[in-house]
Amino acid sequence: MTQMTEWESRVKSLLSSSIRIQTQRDALEKEHTKTTKEVEVLSSNLERLTMAGELLRALMDKLVLDQVHSIESVVTEGLKSIFYDEDLAFHAEVGQARGKISIDLMIAKSQSGVEIRGAPLDTFGGGVSSIASLTLRLLALMRLKKFPFLILDETLAAVSAEYTDQAGQFLAKLSETTGIPILLVTHNHMFLDHAKSSYQGEKDLSTEPSLKLKRLRGGVSKGVNENP
Repeated sequence: MTQMTEWESRVKSLLSSSIRIQTQRDALEKEHTKTTKEVEVLSSNLERLTMAGELLRALMDKLVLDQVHSIESVVTEGLKSIFYDEDLAFHAEVGQARGKISIDLMIAKSQSGVEIRGAPLDTFGGGVSSIASLTLRLLALMRLKKFPFLILDETLAAVSAEYTDQAGQFLAKLSETTGIPILLVTHNHMFLDHAKSSYQGEKDLSTEPSLKLKRLRGGVSKGVNENP
C-alpha cells in the first residue's frame, strides 16, 4: 500500500512537471512567434529604409553634380574671358573620402592635342588661380545671400599686364551681373579704366597719422581724411 502511494505521488509529480514544461513550451513558442514577426517587420522596415537611403543618396549626388557642373561652367567662362588666348577649363572632380563627398578643384589646358590638368596654383600660377578663386568666392556669397560688398586687397596682383584689361572688364561685369559692389585695392592703374569710382590713398603725416583719399573718378567727395 505504501509503495502504491509512493508511485502515485511520483506519477502526479511527473504529470505536474510535464504540465509545467508544456506551459513553458507554449509560452516560449508564443514568444518565438511574436519575436519572429517583429524581426520580419524590422527587416521589412530596414529594407525600405535602405532603399529610401539609396534613393536619397542618388538624389543628393545628382544635386551635387548639377551644382558642380554649373560652377564649372561659370568659372570656365571667367577664365576664358580673361585668358582669351589659352584654352583653359575649370573642373571640380567629385569623389568619395571617408564616406563623404570630396571635391578636388582642377584646371585643364589643351595644348597641341594634349591636356594638361592639375591644381590651379601649382600648375598654372597665381594669375589663373586668383581668377578661379575670385569667381568661386562670388558664387559662394551669392549662394549664402550675404554680400553687402566684396573687398579685394591686391587679389589680382598676380595677373600679368597682358591680361589686366580683360581682368578689369571681368570684374566690372561680375559686379554688374551679381549686383555685388566690388572694392579693389591695387597698385595697378590699368584697373582704373574699368572702375565706376576710384580713389588714391596717401598717408597724411601733417598732424597725426591718417589716410587721405583723393578722388580720381566718380564718388561723392573730393577728399576724405580717416584716422586709422
